[in-house]
Amino acid sequence: MSLIIKQKNFKPLIAPLFLLASGFMFGQQSPSDTARVDTKDIEEVVMIGYGKVKKSDLTGSVSSVSAKELAETPAMNALQALQGRAAGLNIVTAGGAPGAGANVTVRGGASITQGTEPLYIVDGFQLDNALNIINPNDIESVDVLKGASAIAIYGARGSNGIIVIKTKTGKKGRVTVNYNSFMAFDMLSKKLDMVSNAEQYVKYQYEMAQLQGKTTQWSNVFDNSLGIDSPGFYTGAFNRISNRYGSASTVDWQENMLGGTGLTQNHNVSVSAGSDKTQAFISYNYNKQDGLLQNFSETRNSLRANINSELYKGVRLDFSSMFTSNSTNGGGAYSGMKKILLQPITGGTLFTNDELFNTQTFPEYSSLDSGFDTENPYIETAASTQNRRARTFLANVGLEFDLLKNFTFRTAGSYNWTNSKSTSFSDRNSRAFLTDPVNTGINGSIGNSEAYRYQITNTLTYNATFGEKHTVTGLIGNEIIYQESESNSMRLIKFPTILNYGLDDITNATVADKDADKSSNALLSYFARVNYNYDNRYLLTGTIRRDGSSKFGPENKWGVFPSVAAAWRVSEEGFWKNSKIEDYMNDLKFRFEYGIVGNNSIPNNVFRTNVVGTDYPSNNTIGNLALMTSSVLGNRMVQWEEMRSTNVGVDLAMFNNRIKLTSEWYNNNVTGMLLETVLPASTGYSRQFKNIGSMKNTGMEFTLNSVNLRSENFRWSTDANIGFNKSKVLSLDEGRTFRNFSVGSNRAGLVTYYATIGEELGDMYGYVYQGIYTTDDFTQAQNGVLTLKPGVVKPSTGTPKPGDIKFAADNEAGDQFTRKLVKIGNGTPDFIGGLSNNFTYKGFDLGVFMKFSVGGDVYNATKHSLSPYALFQNVPSEFGDNYYNVVDPNTGQAATSLVRLKELNPNEESSLWSLGTTNSSYITYPSSYYVEDGSYLRIAMVTLGYSFNKEFLSAVRLSNARIYATVNNLATITGYSGFDPEVSAASGVTVTPGYDSSSFPRSRSYVLGVNLTF
Repeated sequence: MSLIIKQKNFKPLIAPLFLLASGFMFGQQSPSDTARVDTKDIEEVVMIGYGKVKKSDLTGSVSSVSAKELAETPAMNALQALQGRAAGLNIVTAGGAPGAGANVTVRGGASITQGTEPLYIVDGFQLDNALNIINPNDIESVDVLKGASAIAIYGARGSNGIIVIKTKTGKKGRVTVNYNSFMAFDMLSKKLDMVSNAEQYVKYQYEMAQLQGKTTQWSNVFDNSLGIDSPGFYTGAFNRISNRYGSASTVDWQENMLGGTGLTQNHNVSVSAGSDKTQAFISYNYNKQDGLLQNFSETRNSLRANINSELYKGVRLDFSSMFTSNSTNGGGAYSGMKKILLQPITGGTLFTNDELFNTQTFPEYSSLDSGFDTENPYIETAASTQNRRARTFLANVGLEFDLLKNFTFRTAGSYNWTNSKSTSFSDRNSRAFLTDPVNTGINGSIGNSEAYRYQITNTLTYNATFGEKHTVTGLIGNEIIYQESESNSMRLIKFPTILNYGLDDITNATVADKDADKSSNALLSYFARVNYNYDNRYLLTGTIRRDGSSKFGPENKWGVFPSVAAAWRVSEEGFWKNSKIEDYMNDLKFRFEYGIVGNNSIPNNVFRTNVVGTDYPSNNTIGNLALMTSSVLGNRMVQWEEMRSTNVGVDLAMFNNRIKLTSEWYNNNVTGMLLETVLPASTGYSRQFKNIGSMKNTGMEFTLNSVNLRSENFRWSTDANIGFNKSKVLSLDEGRTFRNFSVGSNRAGLVTYYATIGEELGDMYGYVYQGIYTTDDFTQAQNGVLTLKPGVVKPSTGTPKPGDIKFAADNEAGDQFTRKLVKIGNGTPDFIGGLSNNFTYKGFDLGVFMKFSVGGDVYNATKHSLSPYALFQNVPSEFGDNYYNVVDPNTGQAATSLVRLKELNPNEESSLWSLGTTNSSYITYPSSYYVEDGSYLRIAMVTLGYSFNKEFLSAVRLSNARIYATVNNLATITGYSGFDPEVSAASGVTVTPGYDSSSFPRSRSYVLGVNLTF
């Protein structure tokens, strides 16, 4: 049973949630009630670039997530645990398959066609894809740097935001051993409603066969190959269907393929120990997730060691290392839900149900209808396998020296090595083999890649207090980052059909394609920062960074990125402290920041025109090696993309920190965008990178933390965040007002996204669906000829019939559909956020976490791809129950009279289209019919735990013991008809958001876990 809740009027649900989150406090507490709450949390430390700062002294925009919040979410990786936890951070996973990737953006991202992934800094060093690599149990804190003052210290790499991760270190004291483990049982959270009745399905197949001239093929499958010229074939067809299939059983493909239980297990052991001078931390994590589909799983192993030591007085050493190994069966994604959903639910008289499920039926069906393109998914997932293995090794070391009285010098280095191998293999039961057994045959592919990065950072910090009110902290530093990568791949065909050992023996296979690549780039940087604090009232921060990147030509290698920030702590002023307002509002700070940051997220060496090898035929022979320039023209003038960022913030604490609210407004203007533009064919080149175009992101963010109730045994606290972001394209290539990006294909949900000057990113373009042509749209002559009535919109070509799809007129006269693309939706949400309520009563704890997204449309390409286009395929009940009937059950043939068509379709205004050949073409068009509201409110996690009391712990010699049960993805309130409105199936999520194409559905997980400390 599905717990997806349909809610058409979704937006009004959000306001009551925030009233629930905060309104309980107001009018309920007096100053005397709140005075008992301690204020130590106001001294929370936030990690910033090359240092840390008390949150009360912060001048930049930063969202923080603690280890406690991460630990509340039993998750395979930190990406899953962070979703909805930080204002301005949007994480959208590509699907529910084990190892599925995610699109991560901060404040909407800062580019159209280039990378929008934020920079990840782990313990001071860059680590790509960190949230997917690091064991969540090893994370001490996550700080999302968003404002110019916070990110400008990273210059070239900061325009898309920065996520700073601090990992756990050893603590002084006795040896502490922690064991955390959970086991999750994953189940399908929702099934799509497909036609499941055999009689209805076969009648639908008969209707399609009749209207598309495929009645013989239909009979071969469903009617014992009865000849269409047999007496009573047509007039008795519906009776024969009812008699044969009225009580026939069917195959439930969703249940058979996805209805089982996937098991996830996670085991984490960590040891912490330390003396006054040396502390050590070591951890090991094992995580295994079995997917709902066969041959889909993910296994992770992670080992980390951190050491901190004071070697001598004023000399400190820190060392950390990490090794991870990840193996993903299934490749981390599955785009074959269409194939599961469209499978025939009965084999008719051709196959038994058992044969239908356990046999590769694709050859038989496709031979009868060439449009049938959905191979048996049960056989295919076994016959075509994918595997991805990745390993990462990281080692960091730092030395810190106290010099003179106020100076600290730090030198640190990092080495990061990654290796990955991807393989695929399709045996003789696969569609690839069956489609082309001679030229392709049994086939496979192998891809290897290896990369390393080293980073050396030197900083000198000055920290001094003058008098009692002036504090100055200065930082200067330099940094070098060098990275190199290489890869090779090959595609193999024609493996032997006997004595075949797969990819373990490729001796007798044929190499169809091969490729190799090697690249490197370097970044040299100098930076400085000054923080000034006057009497904890007035705070100033100034930063500057100069970056030189090898990605740009000699004339434009260097970029300079400055920023300035100021904050005023009004609550520290004398007039405030001496007033009664402090009894209610104990902290108030205003912040302002402005700065410039850069972006160099482009391929290497685009400033030069590369030379590639080719084959030059000569004297009627091939195999003559020659050199030619590539199709991409180099541009020596390409330079840094820049973002000018303004941020205004207010931090407020009330009732002695019972309520804390942070509000932000930002405006990020990106100029000189790095875009790949199309060149005229007359140049001899196809593309070139240029600094063209500009865009901006503006928005607001709010973060609320409250302690709603607190007594000796009971506590209720709430954490909520919400973020609004609006993008706008300001300029593009010279002479162009838009750029378009097509996603999908004719049979798999084709739609075009536009980036248009003056408009928001994420616009979907297609045709406006206006239902179908009905009998009321026509007049009929005595000879049966139909004529469209005046005023009824005309199709782009031909003469329509009742039941044909009707698209809105788009010509100037307003009377004809001419296939002019118009805006049909926008995939960018109006706002996103999360809401967490936590309750404790004695040893019990209850946590409820919800996340939401409001306003973004979803192009339901899954629904589009399920529109009827081939015989024998199943359809959604929405269509199977409501398609326009043209075939007369009495005659078994198409009705031609308007009167009879009206009788067959008494509610034709609300019917969907007929199964004729005209509509088989129309359903390939991008249509507003497939655009749906993607707003949702998800109860993402509910956890109930119990911590044992001291008497029990003492008896079993434990320091801490907690058991818990969690339900992940409990319910979703949405009006979206697909599996899940939270989708990211298209690459380039900034310009193509809200695209849902046959993605693997998210599961609901039932989790049992334990936390032990020895």
